Amino acid sequence: MGKKKTKTSSSTTERATVTPTNPQWVTDGVQGLSARVSQLGQVDPYSLVAPLSGLEQQAMRGAAGLNGYGFAYDEAADWVRGVAAQETPSVQSASLLDGIEAYYNPYRNQVVDAATADFDAEAGRTRASQALDLAGQGAFGGSGAALTRSLTEGELARARNAQVSNLFAGMFNTSAALASQDADRRQQASTQNAQLAAQNAALRLQAANSLAGLAGSRAASDRDDVATQAAIGAQARSVDQAYRMAPYTALNSQADIMAKLPLELFRGSTTEGTSSTTGTRTDTPSFLDNLAQATGIAGDIFSLGKAMFPTKTGTG
Repeated sequence: MGKKKTKTSSSTTERATVTPTNPQWVTDGVQGLSARVSQLGQVDPYSLVAPLSGLEQQAMRGAAGLNGYGFAYDEAADWVRGVAAQETPSVQSASLLDGIEAYYNPYRNQVVDAATADFDAEAGRTRASQALDLAGQGAFGGSGAALTRSLTEGELARARNAQVSNLFAGMFNTSAALASQDADRRQQASTQNAQLAAQNAALRLQAANSLAGLAGSRAASDRDDVATQAAIGAQARSVDQAYRMAPYTALNSQADIMAKLPLELFRGSTTEGTSSTTGTRTDTPSFLDNLAQATGIAGDIFSLGKAMFPTKTGTG
């Protein structure tokens, strides 16, 4: 399929008009694409930008409202500082001698006086009985009687003192027992108060840790919610953006397909008038000329092949 060269000369000069020709389907396709490009070129470019989706706007509002629940952390810190500043009560030992006077019998003097009065009355009867005995023996005024009375008085005095001592000892023992019971109760109460204070401090620390942990979990959950809304919202906006750009995408694909078609194979030309130019002019043959030439060459090759390799007839 070589080039066809034509050499012409003329004594006159005239204009020659060469008009390219295309098949109708090529012309219609190009004109249709051009019309759609012009039509889409009149669209407001800002309308092609997809706005923020509803979920993205919600995510923005949620992000603006994130506060990390700092107030919960502050409250937890206050609890911890309160526990640290609180003085844990220690167990106080209690003595039964502290304020033992408060346990004395308030009527001890009356009890002692009554007991000694009875003793003194009994002692008086003992003296009277002894005096009668001495008088009956005729020894009322002798030294023996004096010795007897002296011994009797000594015994009576010792007996009286012993009775008073026993009374005071009994009252002291009773007071000491009461004071000991109260001392035990005070010490038990002090121990329980210390234990309760320690338990209360541990509970407050545990509550502070729980509050801080809940605040952290809630803040993380809020951030995850915002991130999820933003991600899904971005997907929705990308779909909207693709929908808005769909006409341009389709047109671009059509133009790309049209550009890849071998349209030059279908392009021809029409010449009107004569040319006054003398010389050699090279014309590119059209698709139909090439096709005819290729058909002719193929026919020549087929004829040559038949001549070089004649077909045998008959039986072998």
